[in-house]
Amino acid sequence: MRLHVSLLAAGLLILSKTSLTAAPITGHWLTHKANAMVKITRCGEGLCGRIVWLRASLDARGNPVRDARNRDKRFRGRQVLGLTTFSGLAPAGPGRWSGVMYNPDDGRIYRASLTLLDSGSIRVEGCRLGGGLCGKRSWTRAQTKISARIAK
Repeated sequence: MRLHVSLLAAGLLILSKTSLTAAPITGHWLTHKANAMVKITRCGEGLCGRIVWLRASLDARGNPVRDARNRDKRFRGRQVLGLTTFSGLAPAGPGRWSGVMYNPDDGRIYRASLTLLDSGSIRVEGCRLGGGLCGKRSWTRAQTKISARIAK
């Protein structure tokens, strides 16, 4: 009986590692307004996401867009392009991952969950840390719409 339970536990561990490694949520995703593209990749024991493209990557003076709305003044000079926006994403159910999200649009950190809706879209949900305001958006996989969105 103990051997059976040990084999089952080992199998579940292997299955969970495999599902994270081959997570169908990895890849390039366009935000709901196609203003940015986030690349979700394996990062340590979980998944993370970083901004790899911005529609408006330069400010009015021709300089790279900075993280000007960050609540911590020390980080306001860093570039938004290349910024890590999702961290610690871990499996939280079938087709769902949970972790933390930083939004450079408002400089806030959110509890986040990403849910794979189909092969071409995900639902991104975020709630302010400490409770309160929550929101959700649908993002599209970049391969399916990148040419049409960026060409505009």
